[in-house]
Amino acid sequence: MKNRDLKKFYNRVYTRGEKKHYSKLLFGEAVTEEKKAVLDEISWKSKEVLDIGCGTGELAYRIALKGAKRVIGIDYSYMAIHIGKSQYRKENLHFECADLSTVSGSFDVIIIVGVLEHIDNPFNLLRKAKKLLKKGGSLIITCPNWSNARGYILLALKELFDAQITLVDFHYFTSVEFEEWAKKLRMKLTWKTIEQSWGHGKKMIQDFKKRLPNVLRDVPAFKNPKAITNFISWLDKHAVPLEENTQGSGAVGFYHFKK
Repeated sequence: MKNRDLKKFYNRVYTRGEKKHYSKLLFGEAVTEEKKAVLDEISWKSKEVLDIGCGTGELAYRIALKGAKRVIGIDYSYMAIHIGKSQYRKENLHFECADLSTVSGSFDVIIIVGVLEHIDNPFNLLRKAKKLLKKGGSLIITCPNWSNARGYILLALKELFDAQITLVDFHYFTSVEFEEWAKKLRMKLTWKTIEQSWGHGKKMIQDFKKRLPNVLRDVPAFKNPKAITNFISWLDKHAVPLEENTQGSGAVGFYHFKK
């Protein structure tokens, strides 16, 4: 699946069912840990912000509420932008169905949340983003992190049995790639991971109960569905209680580049 196919995929997703998620903000439900980490990373007051791959715009809206001077959210899904414009309205918030190559101006902060893993050439996107940053500006990125029990198990299935472990991910990053990119970009990098429970705890168990049957369903060599239940039970009893939180063990990587 290339980027042009991904555009069609997300237009279908937003059209069919994603609208129900936009009620979370309106009805006061808790923000995700990933978005909370972004919101808490810096002071947004008076900042000019670009949200690349903004989806329907919830995070951009929350940043606008925190006093940003201007927030622009771009996404190449016209349906996502249509929903964003209708759901989240504020004078300092703007949405555009656009590609990064069409964006002009400069920004104090650029955020890329849950996007890089879907891009054909992620480093090329980072280079373009850096050019739009003001001196001293921040590039804040999140994406799935695979240096944990969940990642090792799923990637073993992918590499050994050609199992489809995700629908639209092109890449499986850890901090290794980001440290290499920081050197090439000549930018300072601080990083951490979040969602430890999803990486190696109770959330991982809940995730596997739904995910593993789907992943293994299309693997010809797999013929014992009961083994999934036994494996998850073993993980829950033996792996989860002994797993330790480390900087790199969360399910989501959080990266802050400084220009």
